[in-house]
Amino acid sequence: MSHCPSPASPAGAVALEAEAAQVRQAMVRRLEEQKVLTDPLLREALLSVRREVLLPRAYVRRDAGYPEPVVLELLDGAHPDDRREWLELIYSGASVLAQRDGEALGGQVRGRVRGGRITSAASVVSMTVQMLQDLRLRAGLSYLELGAGPGYSAALAARVLGAGRVTAVERDAEMASAAARRLTALGLEVDIVAGDGLDGHLGRAPFDRIAFAFSVPYLPVKVVEQLAEDGLMLAHLTADSPSWPGLVTVRKAGGRLEASVCGSRLSHVPVHGYSWVSLHRHKQRVGAESGRRRAGSVLPPPDAACGFWLALAHLVPGLVRDFAAERLTLVAPREDSWAVVGLDGDVEEVGSRPVWDEVCEVYARWERAGRPEEYQLELVADGRQYVTAGAGAAVLEWELPMPVGSVDDSERGTR
Repeated sequence: MSHCPSPASPAGAVALEAEAAQVRQAMVRRLEEQKVLTDPLLREALLSVRREVLLPRAYVRRDAGYPEPVVLELLDGAHPDDRREWLELIYSGASVLAQRDGEALGGQVRGRVRGGRITSAASVVSMTVQMLQDLRLRAGLSYLELGAGPGYSAALAARVLGAGRVTAVERDAEMASAAARRLTALGLEVDIVAGDGLDGHLGRAPFDRIAFAFSVPYLPVKVVEQLAEDGLMLAHLTADSPSWPGLVTVRKAGGRLEASVCGSRLSHVPVHGYSWVSLHRHKQRVGAESGRRRAGSVLPPPDAACGFWLALAHLVPGLVRDFAAERLTLVAPREDSWAVVGLDGDVEEVGSRPVWDEVCEVYARWERAGRPEEYQLELVADGRQYVTAGAGAAVLEWELPMPVGSVDDSERGTR
C-alpha cells in the first residue's frame, strides 16, 4: 500500500511538484545527451513547463504485442497507486495517450478498458523539441500551431515567444477547453481555438511561424496563405503508410514561397479522417508462412537513404515496413502480400503483389535522379502540388493527393 500524500493536500502538492521537478530535469538531461536539445531558450522552457498539469491522466497499453482489441489502462496522477508510473510515463519522452474516443476529460475513469480509439495524445518529446528548434523561435514572433492536443508544444512555444504570441487550433472542443484551462493554470497566455486545423486561423493571421502537430497528405492552401513575409512553416508529409514520412519546410520571402521535402524518421499522427495501412493483421503471419524464394538483384537500400524511402512511400502506395523484424520486411496488407529481404539480397515473397520488384524499380529511378535526399515541393496556381527532384529524363516526381473537388479532374496531369 502506497503512503504518498494526496496531491489535493498541501503536503501532497509540494511532494508532487518536487518529484515532478526531478523527473523533468532528468528528461531534459536525456535530450541533451542525445544531442536533440541544443537551444538554451527551449531548454529553459522545458525545465519550467509542468507537463504534469497538462497531462493529469494518461493511458498505457496493458496488452502484449498485437492482440485485438487493445487493452488500455488509465493512470490517474491524483491516485497514490498510479502516481509514480504516471509521472515516469509523462516525462519518459514517449508519446502520451491522453483521450479515448473523444471522451469528456473530466469524466475519465481510472482503470482498464478494452478497444476504442485514441483521439488525442502528446507527441514524442524529442520530435516536439526538434520541430520547435527548427522553427528558430525568438521572443516577439507570432506562432500558429495546428493540432494542439493537450497543449504541451504550445506551452513551450509560449515560454519562448512571450504572452499573446501563440495561437493553437484543436479540432476536439473538449480537448481545446481542457488545454486552455490547464495552460491558464500554468500562467501561460495562449489562444486555444476549437476548429479545423486545415483552415488555420485567419482571424490572427499572418503568422511568422506555423507548425502542424498532425501529418498531412498535402499542404492546406488556406494555411500556406496565412504565412507572413519572412515566415517559416513546418509540416510532416504522409502517404498512406506510416513507415516513411517527410518533413516539409516552407519559407516566404519577397512574396514568393519556397517549399522543400526531405525524409524524416518520425512524424505526427495523420490528420483526422486519414487512415494509414497497418501490418497489424500480418504481424504474426510474416515469417510463419513460407513463400517463393529467389536471388535478389539489388541489395536492400540502407535505412539512412531517407530520400529513397520517402519516394517509395508515395510512388508505391500501400506498403508498410515492420521495423521490429531482423530482416527488411515490407508488407502490402490490402493485397495480403509481403517480401522479406536478406542482407545478401535474397528475397522471400508471399502473395500476388510483386512487392520487391516494385521497390527495385523505384530504387533504380531514385539512382537515375541522382539519389536525392531533398525534393522541391511545387505549389501550382490551381492548387495541385508536385514533389520533384532531378531533371529531364531522370526526373523523379509525384503529385500529392488533393481533396475531392479541389482540382478539375479534366486538368489533372497537366501543368
